[in-house]
Amino acid sequence: MLGFRSCILVSSRRLISSLANKRPPLHEIFPQKKMVSRILFELDSRLAYNKLYPMYEKLYEGLDTGNDVDIPNSIKGKDLMIMKKVLEKVRHKTKAINKNLLALENVLLDRAAEIGDNDAISLLCFDVLKDPDSNTEDDVSHAKKLIKNLYQMNHPLTVKLTADIALKNHDDATAEVYYMKFLDLQNDTFLAGEVYGQLGQIHFRKPNLIEAEKCFLKSIKLCPIDYSVRSYFLLGQMYVNNDIFKARYLIESSATQGFKESFRTLGLLEMNYFKNYPKAQEWFKLGMELYDTECFVGYFDCTMKNNELLLAKRCYESMEKLAENNQDVNRLFEDFSSHRASDIQKIKEYSPNASINTWQSLTPGDTTVKVSKSNTWNL
Repeated sequence: MLGFRSCILVSSRRLISSLANKRPPLHEIFPQKKMVSRILFELDSRLAYNKLYPMYEKLYEGLDTGNDVDIPNSIKGKDLMIMKKVLEKVRHKTKAINKNLLALENVLLDRAAEIGDNDAISLLCFDVLKDPDSNTEDDVSHAKKLIKNLYQMNHPLTVKLTADIALKNHDDATAEVYYMKFLDLQNDTFLAGEVYGQLGQIHFRKPNLIEAEKCFLKSIKLCPIDYSVRSYFLLGQMYVNNDIFKARYLIESSATQGFKESFRTLGLLEMNYFKNYPKAQEWFKLGMELYDTECFVGYFDCTMKNNELLLAKRCYESMEKLAENNQDVNRLFEDFSSHRASDIQKIKEYSPNASINTWQSLTPGDTTVKVSKSNTWNL
């Protein structure tokens, strides 16, 4: 086991001291037992919900006291990391952050590192390296030393995190080397699925589309959709020219996870390929609610195709307001205006004798888009 100095542990406790208000009881904010039990099963936890929840409670109660809670010998570092991953996955699935549960995640990570879990140690060390200015030179030096030791041990997570830093620094070549080294250590795990997704993006940018396709397919196979949504989207883009129906299915799958770029792409597919302007209009509207300015352009074109001049006018006015406060939007708006001058003149001259209830609001509402024959979803 690797030792871990308390100074690095202290640096990871970034939320605990900032929570001055009284925390709500854990049972009021903790995820439902059914959801937690399912995630524990997916993570292949050796301990069930009933064994772990009391530990959650003790650590949560210790957040305000500042006293370290005794960890029973029956609870290993790996168990604490699984407890952390449960909260992380809930946060990812719900796309919501509870500051108290996030503080509990940090404590679980700290305590796992204290009892020698190498995954926890690696994560904390890389946290220090990501923000060296907020740590002392001794902290950074010690973190580097521990990372070097873990790397020499061929610790898989350390190899992956090394690749992640290279990728963040736009060094695709170095990132690819480390990702391939990780896959030599493990290639059929959830984490491997994430690595295949990153490799797919590297090959996509080269471009080496054959290798990119292989990596995206492996990512989709190993990861649930909420962790491989970009693989679904990029693979769908690759299929647009040779299998439009498969492309639409994959991009619709990414849309179910709220992936912003998917709404614009689906709108363009429905408008330009399938000529289904009402459906394209619905996809563009969903993108507009996420302030994707290109979706405003697509929505405008659809309304003009459908001769819905009032909706087109409202869309134009919304774009005009957005352009007033954003230079990027303003450049797009100017280009849009120059290429659609006749349409814009037409809607400016349009003056309907209709009440406000006769036109569809462009603000977020209850828009529903069919994703398949049997399912619908709401944004």
